[in-house]
Amino acid sequence: MVLNAAAPAVDLEEPSPPRPSFATVWVLLIAALSGTFLAIPTLRYDYFGDELYFVAAGAHRSLTYADQGVLIPLIAHLADTVAPGSPPVLRLPAVLMMVGAVVISAAVAYELGGGRTAQMLAAAAYGVSPLAATQAVQLSTFSFDATLQAAIIWLMIRWLRTRDDRLLTAIGVIAAIDLQVKWFIPTILLCLAGGVLVAGPRHVLWRPALWNGIAIFALSAVPGLWWQNSHGWPALAMSKVIGAEQDAAGGGPLACIPQMIGLAGLLGGLLAGWAFWCLARQRWLRPYLFMLVASGLLVAVVLVGHGRPYYTAGFLPVLFGIGAASLPYSVNDRGGRLLRRIAAPILVLSLAIITTLVITLPQPPSRAHGAIRTQADFAMRTSIYGYSGWSELTAKAADAYRQLPESGRPKAIIAQNYWQAAALQNFGRDYDLPPIYSPNRGFGYFGPPPSDADAVLYVGLGSAEQTLRRQFDSVSVVERLNVPNGFPGVNSDIAIFACRGPVRPWSELWPEMMDLRLPLGI
Repeated sequence: MVLNAAAPAVDLEEPSPPRPSFATVWVLLIAALSGTFLAIPTLRYDYFGDELYFVAAGAHRSLTYADQGVLIPLIAHLADTVAPGSPPVLRLPAVLMMVGAVVISAAVAYELGGGRTAQMLAAAAYGVSPLAATQAVQLSTFSFDATLQAAIIWLMIRWLRTRDDRLLTAIGVIAAIDLQVKWFIPTILLCLAGGVLVAGPRHVLWRPALWNGIAIFALSAVPGLWWQNSHGWPALAMSKVIGAEQDAAGGGPLACIPQMIGLAGLLGGLLAGWAFWCLARQRWLRPYLFMLVASGLLVAVVLVGHGRPYYTAGFLPVLFGIGAASLPYSVNDRGGRLLRRIAAPILVLSLAIITTLVITLPQPPSRAHGAIRTQADFAMRTSIYGYSGWSELTAKAADAYRQLPESGRPKAIIAQNYWQAAALQNFGRDYDLPPIYSPNRGFGYFGPPPSDADAVLYVGLGSAEQTLRRQFDSVSVVERLNVPNGFPGVNSDIAIFACRGPVRPWSELWPEMMDLRLPLGI
C-alpha cells in the first residue's frame, strides 16, 4: 500500500496548499459496489414495523409528527405510490444515503490531504462496516440522519481548508433538511458548537454566513415547534420512552459503548481509534481538534440520555476519513506503522464478515425456535430472521370482520399498537376493511374514529380485554391469533374484539387511550 508521506500544512487563517486530486472514479466504484451488494438484503427482509408506519404516516399529511419529521413519511408515501407493496423500492433511498456516506468518508480524507489510497481506504472502511449494512437494510430516520450529519461535519472541515463561507450557509441548509428527518440534529449542532468553543476555530462563530445558516435552520424549525407545542410536546416524552426501550433491548448505557464500536466494524474501528489518537497528538490536525471534543460530548449525551448506539453514526464516516488520511504522516509512530501493515488484511477480513452476513441473513422464519420473552429477544429475532406475521394478522382481522353481521359491522378498526395499525392499513387494501386507527405513538395523533362509530373491531393483545371493558359497554372476543414462536404483538398472543358502546365520546376517550409506549406484551 503506497501512501503520500507529505503532511498537509493547514493554517487557521489561510487556505492550505492544493490537495491531491479526488479519486472520483475509484471512490464512486467502491460506493456503487457497496450499495449494490448491501442492497441484496432489502430483497429478502419483510417489512420492518417502522417502515409500515412510515407508509401509513405518509398518507396522513402533517407539518410534522409526534416521533419524527415529515421527510421520511413523504418519501415512503412516494415509494409506495410508485411501487405499492415493494420493500426494495421503499428502501432504495436508504441505500442511496448509505452510498452517499461512503463518498463522504473519502471526501473527508481528501480534504485532509489524503491521496487516492487513503480516500479508497476510508470509502472501503465505511462500505464494509456493520453501520453501512444497518443503514441500507431498511428505510429509517437513521438512514438519512447519519449521512446528513456526516455531510455537515465534512462541510465544516472543507471550510477550514477553503474558507469558502458559502459552505457555512450550506451547513444550515443541510441541518434544516435533517430537522425534517428527526429532532436529534440540534444535539449534534450543540456538540459541534461545544467542540469549536473549546478547541476552535472560534472565529467561525462570527462569520455572517454561519448566522445565515442558523437563520435558515431556525426558520425550518418553526412549523414543527408550533405543532409540538399544540400537541403537548410528544417528542420530549418520546425521548424517555426510547431511553427505556434502549435499556430493555440493549442492556443500558454501559452496553451501548461496545454497540457503538461494533457499528464501525474491524477496519472502521481501527481507523476511528487511530483518528482519535492523531487528533489528540498530531500538530497538523490541531485545526480539527473540535472533532475530538464534539465526539466526546456526543457519546456522553447518548449515554446519559440512554440513547441508541446509532445516534453517534454521523461521526463515523468523518473519523474513517481522518484516520485514513493520517496514516501517511505516522511513519515514525509504531501504532501507525502497524496499522499501515495490517490495513489490507483487515479490509479483506471485514469484507469476508460482511459478505457472510449478507449471504446468510435473514434466516427463514421457520428456523426460529423459542418464545420471545424480552425486548432483547425481540431485537435478536428481528436481526436474524426479520419480521413476519403481518399478512397473518391482516387476514385474521379480515376474517373477524366478515364474521360479524353485515348490518352491524363496525365503521372502524382500532389497533392497540402502531405497527398493527400500519400493517392493517397497508396489507388490508384487498380486504375492503374499514378505516384503521390506533392510539399508539404517532398514530394516535392522526385522530380517533368518527363520533358516530358506536362499534369498532379492536386488534391487540389478549391482555387488553380488562381495559376494554372499562371503555366499552360490550366487549366480546371474535378471533385469536397465536402462532408458535411468533412475534408478540404481531402474530402471537393476539385477540380481536368486537367492542360496542364507548362509555364516553371519542373526543374524551381517545386521549385516555393514547400511549407512546409500544405494547408488545413482553
